[in-house]
Amino acid sequence: MAATERYSVLRPSDLVSLTVRSTGLQERTNAAGVTEWVAAGEGRLIVDLQSQHLAESVVGSPSAQGRPAGPSSLHFIVRPGYVIPLSVEGVLAAVNELELVGTPREQGKASTLELPWRLLLAVEHRARCRHRRRPATSGDGVTAMWHTRILAPAPRSDAYTAVFPFASLPLETPFADSTPLGAGVEKIAARGRDHPGTPVAVDKLVLTTCGATFSGSVGYPDLEWTHRVVMGRDVYVRLLQRGVLFPFGHEASAVEVTERKFDPATGVAGLHRTLTLVVTQPVLDYRIEAAHQREFPFHRVAIDPVLVTPLDRPAPGARAYWLTRDGRPVMFTARASSAGDVIPLHLPLVFAEKGTDVGHLNALYAGGPREGLEAAPVPPAAVVDRAVPLVVRRRADDVVEAVEHTEQHVRSLTLAAGRIGSGTTFHPRIAGLEVTLPAVQQLLGQHQTLRATLAPDVVEAAQTGKPPEVLLQFPKVVLDFAAARAGVAAAPSMAVDWIRRDGPAVANLPTDPKKLFDRSAKLLGVVPLVDVIGQVTGRPTITWSRTPTPRAALHWTERLTRAQGPFEPMAGCKVTLDVRTELVGDRPRSTTDGTVTDFAIGIPSPVEGKYLVKLGFTALRFHAEPDRLPETTLEISSARLGGQMKFVQKLSSYLPGIGAKVPTVEVGTREVRVRYALAVSPPPQLGVFVLQNLLLQAGITLSLGDDPVTVDFAFGTRHRPFLVTVMGFGGGGYLELAIRAGGNDAGLERLVGGIEFGAAVAMDFGVARGEVHVFGGVVFTKRGSDVEVTGYLRIGGSVRVLGLISVSVELTISLTYVEPNVLRGEARLLVAVDLTFWSTSVEIKCEKTFTGSDEAVTPRDGAALAAAAPSSVQHAWGPVGSSFPWHTYCQAFTQE
Repeated sequence: MAATERYSVLRPSDLVSLTVRSTGLQERTNAAGVTEWVAAGEGRLIVDLQSQHLAESVVGSPSAQGRPAGPSSLHFIVRPGYVIPLSVEGVLAAVNELELVGTPREQGKASTLELPWRLLLAVEHRARCRHRRRPATSGDGVTAMWHTRILAPAPRSDAYTAVFPFASLPLETPFADSTPLGAGVEKIAARGRDHPGTPVAVDKLVLTTCGATFSGSVGYPDLEWTHRVVMGRDVYVRLLQRGVLFPFGHEASAVEVTERKFDPATGVAGLHRTLTLVVTQPVLDYRIEAAHQREFPFHRVAIDPVLVTPLDRPAPGARAYWLTRDGRPVMFTARASSAGDVIPLHLPLVFAEKGTDVGHLNALYAGGPREGLEAAPVPPAAVVDRAVPLVVRRRADDVVEAVEHTEQHVRSLTLAAGRIGSGTTFHPRIAGLEVTLPAVQQLLGQHQTLRATLAPDVVEAAQTGKPPEVLLQFPKVVLDFAAARAGVAAAPSMAVDWIRRDGPAVANLPTDPKKLFDRSAKLLGVVPLVDVIGQVTGRPTITWSRTPTPRAALHWTERLTRAQGPFEPMAGCKVTLDVRTELVGDRPRSTTDGTVTDFAIGIPSPVEGKYLVKLGFTALRFHAEPDRLPETTLEISSARLGGQMKFVQKLSSYLPGIGAKVPTVEVGTREVRVRYALAVSPPPQLGVFVLQNLLLQAGITLSLGDDPVTVDFAFGTRHRPFLVTVMGFGGGGYLELAIRAGGNDAGLERLVGGIEFGAAVAMDFGVARGEVHVFGGVVFTKRGSDVEVTGYLRIGGSVRVLGLISVSVELTISLTYVEPNVLRGEARLLVAVDLTFWSTSVEIKCEKTFTGSDEAVTPRDGAALAAAAPSSVQHAWGPVGSSFPWHTYCQAFTQE
């Protein structure tokens, strides 16, 4: 009958403990009464051994545990007619003579060793077992434990058979993580299947009832495994995983070694595990001509240190992990070479098995080596803080050099990697940079740091061979150039999103000025640029150069087409601002020029559509540099005074020639005041007044902050009045006024002036003396937002007889121009009599209002006034046709 029974083979003296079974064999009892198996055809003898390995937790695991491996099975080839006695010696003799079945490499169909725990090994086909059939007892009565050696097929004499990992059994977690191999069991099995012709070289393979003694090692392209077991207990386990360091790509090996060491403190020989990183490729050269090199401007990177131990063990099954020690990332120094310069980059790195998906690696690296669950994912950044060429090229003589004008001051950079081709090979690239803008810093003294990425031009530079126009791009950032301004033109607050070879720039220049300029950028400190620029046509640029000395320049020019507030552009009106700075020694030296051309400044009067003053400028220029007074020049093309200022319109005709004179400049902490002086010749005539020795002064005050521009005039001064002659009377006068071009208090800011004239006659006859005087004049004053012009006349005299009796008479008449086309008159007569012991005085006072204009005037009571003949001081003084308004006016007072 077929042999289907399973028999146990036991011999206590030398600890033989086997289980045998068979396939294709017949069981019978021979003539001597011994049961035996006979092979009618080719059959198999299967011998099962007890567990050959005990898996143990390494020292430091949460708990000390152990798990025995499953049984190992030896399949032997039984040829037809071969007889196996079913006795201990008979089975051992057969096992010693028969050859092992090594194929197929499948559990249950060929010889299989579970060695170590959960790893299945196949032996060579036709390998042999060698052992004693009978107990071996020494002379002193000690019996050796039975054991069998698994040898290679003949004729390799006593060489041990090679073994082949082919499968792994399901792992028990978390216990498996604490064993020497852990998830390495699955990796070894996978590599064995991928490389079935690569055997594990065995130095020793001995099986016993108490466990195997095994020593072997194997090397696969990305994995090495060495294992030593004595009596089923691990003594030395080494698992080397080849991989690369992300993101640079240097080859390295993570070597995990577990050794059994005796601990005198505990008296226990435990398993101690150490993870070590060995950088097997410390220096890596890159092909800068390759397409994938365009985003990495370094042609060589050297890694230091090349040996790091001990390291934290990664998470089970991780193909890529941060290299950490005691929970903290290990910092490496990557010495990156670029165009003859070596830049040290201090970064933590990721160890990745070869073939790991690049997308997974980028995601892992972008999350950073978080040390706690609460830490936010932040990619590691290498501090550079120096100028780095973003594009390099290799010359014909193999020298790597920087492409011109591609250097950028990099504060720090973050890295990633790009896939090469369709595989899993990668190449480092710059994922982002923190850059400083030295041009902005030098111009404004602002430390501006931006997060940027390489522009597409840089990526294409290697392919085209042309220097890229744009180096970096970043989200729009407003650069506040309020400090880089001239007294006449505020700089635009640029929303830059490019860094070109020559400095920051706007990628897509918007035509809408509101998208480029902030409302705080004002012209003449008065008008927001967005209100006077119809369409943006000029690109603000910042240029930067390092030779022969570091220099930076801001240039901006734009056409102004819209009138706003006091500003009115004329044909060809434009604004230009140039700020240049260079380092002299270790300090920046800046020069600023601002120009506004072809414009007018008009200050409106209270009457709608009218102006107090309207000045036309051919050009207004401002120049400033350190250690020198600012220079301001202006070219006035026209000047018109209107409204309340119309009475001095003739004087304004002399203003256009004043800009050609040499000015005086006063510089304060917040403003620059420029003044011009011009002697007027020949003497002008202003109505009935003839002016002589007239000194005309004009000035403009430019704010160094955001205050509006102020224009002031002086026709003579209080300390140097002009001479005035009218109708035989003589006197003097002056007029000073200042006009503010913007702000809440725009308009006439200051008005001080007057014209006075007169004559006096005194007589003395001894017993009586007396005097007669006549004085007149015009006084200009500003009351609130209104200008008040007053003309007056004082006529009087006195007589004194014998020193006892005196009589004096004083008549004062004034006429005030209080609002457009309205005159208010006031008369006051004072008579005083003194008779030594008695005196008295009488005062008579009255007021009257006159209206008259070539346009309708509405009084306060709302009633419309009929149009009247023009009324002015000049008309009041002289005849108009056949009438005499002045005499009529005086008679009106006497009648009342």
